[in-house]
Amino acid sequence: MSTGPLPEGTTAGLEALKRLLVTMRPQDLPETQANAIAAEISAIRLQLKRLEADREWVEQVANHATPA
Repeated sequence: MSTGPLPEGTTAGLEALKRLLVTMRPQDLPETQANAIAAEISAIRLQLKRLEADREWVEQVANHATPA
């Protein structure tokens, strides 16, 4: 696993997955696979929330460290 910017096209890939899921019927996606995808999406959302909290914390620290 690397750190740094996301690979180019990550957002487009997620958009393509979303569009594919919209066109699917229940029988097109086994329940176990749907549950696995849902779990990964939930984990991604959690990490995005963590990053936002980290970003806010860094901003607060920077604002307090700046001389008035």
